[in-house]
Amino acid sequence: MEQLSPYILEAHGQVFVPSPYFREIEPSPLEALSNNLTTALLGLGINHDYMRDAISAKLWKYLHHCFEAAEAASPAQGLDSDDGSSAEVEDAIQTATVTISLLGFLDAAATSTNFWTAPERITLIQRVKTVLSEGFLVAVETAFSTIRNSNSQNPLVKEWKRYVRHYAAIGRPLGAMILQRSFMWLLVAGSSLLVADIGVLKGGDILDIHMSTPGVSRPTSSRSEAVEFATIETMADIAADEMSLLEDGADYLRLGSTWQQRLAFSVKAGALTSYLNCALLNEDAADPDVLMSWLEDTLADSVQMSDEILASVVLRAMALISKISPSFAPNVSRLLPRFIVQGGPRSQIISLASTCLAYVLRNLSQDAVITTLYTLGNVLSSSSSAERALAGGINGDFGLDGSVNSTFYNGKQSTGSSISLPLSGEEETSVVFGNVVQAICGIASSINDPKITALAQSMLVQKINKVNKATDARIIAETAGLSLKGGQLEFRGLLKLYARTSQDAVTQNSEILLDAVS
Repeated sequence: MEQLSPYILEAHGQVFVPSPYFREIEPSPLEALSNNLTTALLGLGINHDYMRDAISAKLWKYLHHCFEAAEAASPAQGLDSDDGSSAEVEDAIQTATVTISLLGFLDAAATSTNFWTAPERITLIQRVKTVLSEGFLVAVETAFSTIRNSNSQNPLVKEWKRYVRHYAAIGRPLGAMILQRSFMWLLVAGSSLLVADIGVLKGGDILDIHMSTPGVSRPTSSRSEAVEFATIETMADIAADEMSLLEDGADYLRLGSTWQQRLAFSVKAGALTSYLNCALLNEDAADPDVLMSWLEDTLADSVQMSDEILASVVLRAMALISKISPSFAPNVSRLLPRFIVQGGPRSQIISLASTCLAYVLRNLSQDAVITTLYTLGNVLSSSSSAERALAGGINGDFGLDGSVNSTFYNGKQSTGSSISLPLSGEEETSVVFGNVVQAICGIASSINDPKITALAQSMLVQKINKVNKATDARIIAETAGLSLKGGQLEFRGLLKLYARTSQDAVTQNSEILLDAVS
């Protein structure tokens, strides 16, 4: 069965690792039933066209029933209804049942969105949004709060309390946010199919596809139609509405549990991805300036950027927005080095930030690339002060022998902005410096220019014995990868460096340097 890759959902937080205690327990029989049944029906419709109309009619009817149930739940539940009566608990279980059923349906629909035609997909998204009204989402929150706090000895209530605890334990706290997250997955899938055909999307994440495939082809399958402006604008407006909801509830989320925050970050990642898809299709339907403001605000928030799912979306979106509007590229090329230096110890995210920075720099001048390398390289300059200020100026070009003023970039000046790096402790210093070394090598490797490779390598080699042993080891390991893209002179210089370092490491009994050379 041809489906959107599950990896698209993994990139937005679907995959979780349950605790060992709950490893063998199904999240919920109702959710599993809804998900499996919807997946089976969509698969039959995709593979057997003659069944498609009948299946489609049943699914529309199901959504209509969900809408009626949501309408009935909205006035029945309220924030003041907390007397714990049996009628209230019964209403809460009915609302919870609709929620779990919708959850299974939405997750299945997001992985098989290509079942619907382009006009049907926008209708599907609009109808789901109608079901997930503000009143219903409030009712959902109230329902699960009622179930959690109920003292009823009814076996059905006890069963629901067990499921509520279980979902919280596996990182999927039941409530309005988990529904919004699944809705955003559906929007990501629908907007991605506006950009690329199912054959392109199968097996990949849409943002990676944007970055690796310049000018992704528009859908060409028999069910694909020309993308209308109104369709793009509607999807962009829905993503923008979701961003507004998240901003309105920002204070509430800061007080919520870690898993509630992660769900919210997953929702935001989906909204940003969907809006970016729309902006790539039509800048009039999705304003790149609005998107850039969201990205800058998120990048500046260390709490949000500590979430790897959201951080990966923000970094790639910042690279891609430079493709939409090249005027953003200089600003992005200044923001990303700052994040690399100040963004914390996560090697995988720093590696991605380096890749995104290189993606942006490829569209700028060679001077911009060189300035960025020096901006990062100067962070490694030895200093006894805890506050390291980087002015971005050039200290001269470096050769492998340590000489200054080579012919490659003689006499030019850097225009990089300053980066203040407060450091506290040897361990933190080593982590940050290691990130910088990784970034310099990652940028040079992605640019794939022998001169840039030589510059990056010579810059790093000059820093050996000027910072600390951990940084020296990181330079040795990272420059080995650069040697495969550099010239013969640089390769011979590295071999001499490794030989000299090995001798010094033996003399000094330095295991960290010996391991690095090995």
